[in-house]
Amino acid sequence: MTLEPRNSIPARRLRPWQVLLGHWFDDVRVELAIGALVLVSVALTLLEFTFARDGLAPSQQGMLTALETTNEVITWVFVVELTLRFLATSAKRRFFRTYWLDIIAVLPLLRIFRAARAIRLLRLVRLLRMFGVVSRLASHFPYILRRGAMEYIFVCGMLVVTVIFGSGAMVFFEGRAETAATAAEGASFSLEDSFWFSLYSLFAGEPIPGPPRTVGGKIVAVFVMFMGLTIFAMLTGTISAFMVERLQSEGIKVNWQELQNHVVICGWNSKAEIIVNEFRASNVGDKTPIVVITEWDHERPAVARGLESQVLFYNDDFTRVSALEHVGIHRADICIILADTTGGRSEQDADARTILAALTVEKLNPSVYTCAELLNREYGTHLKMGNVNDYVVSGEHGAYLLAQAAMNRGLMDLFAELLTYQKGNEFYRLKLPESWSGRTYLELFTWLKQNHNAVLVSVHRQNGEALINPTDCELRLNDDIVVIAEDEICFG
Repeated sequence: MTLEPRNSIPARRLRPWQVLLGHWFDDVRVELAIGALVLVSVALTLLEFTFARDGLAPSQQGMLTALETTNEVITWVFVVELTLRFLATSAKRRFFRTYWLDIIAVLPLLRIFRAARAIRLLRLVRLLRMFGVVSRLASHFPYILRRGAMEYIFVCGMLVVTVIFGSGAMVFFEGRAETAATAAEGASFSLEDSFWFSLYSLFAGEPIPGPPRTVGGKIVAVFVMFMGLTIFAMLTGTISAFMVERLQSEGIKVNWQELQNHVVICGWNSKAEIIVNEFRASNVGDKTPIVVITEWDHERPAVARGLESQVLFYNDDFTRVSALEHVGIHRADICIILADTTGGRSEQDADARTILAALTVEKLNPSVYTCAELLNREYGTHLKMGNVNDYVVSGEHGAYLLAQAAMNRGLMDLFAELLTYQKGNEFYRLKLPESWSGRTYLELFTWLKQNHNAVLVSVHRQNGEALINPTDCELRLNDDIVVIAEDEICFG
């Protein structure tokens, strides 16, 4: 049930060496190495600007030559990398749309563009792609880091890129405009001065210590101040959203290690709320903790009034082993898995997540009673092979009810009463007392009706066989029975 990405290229169109090269570029270590080279290249470019504006001694001239040589070597590495990426893809137009800035950034390697070394700073844009690498690694991080620090990492990255770009651009524009007269007045723009100018302007929202002299410098200053306002707004929104989420999730202090024989519900929707109400309406639900594992971005799922203090929410992906272990799946009594179609997931993807979660739960705790919701019956075989106790095909059973209501008018009132614990009669599955072993179905049927006003519906053997309204049969030790009654029956 693996879906091919929308923009993926069929493997048959690529040669084996192209496939291997593509996998190599997808490696996180390669991405991190390229990011490190980008930082080194930008730092060397800034140092070149500093040396280029002063009268150079012979020793400084040699250092400048070494910096230029090193930067050219790194640029050649980027040329080779981009060439290999071009050869490894069959979608050439997509390659140019993705890497056109990187191609421009290697142009100073040619003599005709050597005077425009500042365009090497465009390589900083490539650092933004590093956030994709961080996102791929995020699944290995704890929940708090994934939910909070990822946004902070992005904001910090924007800060670093803005300061580095501002420092380099100010050295390039203001350093060249500096004359002997302005230098005598102390209006110097060394690399260090440019760095502090960018940093102060970023946080103060105005050029400090004063406006630049050149048009290019003024444009850079406006850009730095604009980025300061943008980053401040992003940081404020991130902190506010995270604090609201933490306050909502910590409204009830939970010691997850103390949960015993509780109910775990994977996913949340209108059906989940009905399930919670049914457990609360039953005698068992009054004492059974209910834990819901589901994901939300900013606000916890809304719960009907009266249930806020009775349902414990945990924000995570219910297919993750760590999430299931955190809510104590090893000590749970019941696990209900709902079909998750949030985020635009297809029915196939929702059933795949249900199967994955159900098999994981059974592996972690074989004794838990697992009931899963499927959207397509054809995947029920996977659940049976994984020893999942039961599953419901939601759309299919709804269709059965509609057909029965159409062919046998008035049955919906009967179903509405029997299928809920909130009013009238309901189904109860009970353990057959040892004293009834060896007696007949008809005897128990008569006794239940006379003594408890209950109707015996079926007998369930230990091997899983179900005898529904049999003509008569002999009851056996370890049988279960299903009855219709107003309250749960206690055999004397």
